[in-house]
Amino acid sequence: MELLREDLIKLITLKCSSDWNLDIFKDHILINLTDTETDHMSTYRKIKKQVTDCIREHLPERDEDVLFEVRNGAWNCSFKLGKTSK
Repeated sequence: MELLREDLIKLITLKCSSDWNLDIFKDHILINLTDTETDHMSTYRKIKKQVTDCIREHLPERDEDVLFEVRNGAWNCSFKLGKTSK
């Protein structure tokens, strides 16, 4: 799954935003935002939608769950894209 995460980081950087700092920590892909946002939930929902749409378009079949954590300053939120193949 490590190779998949590295490929996902490249895909997200290319298709979603090159302004985000992306990294891998254990089984999560970390999305560290460089700008401090004041409307955290709106920003989180926007990022979650961008990433989800991108992954579903370019990697519709996954045999493992993909976990994300969005961080910005003192706040963080996480979400999971479940596996799609059995």
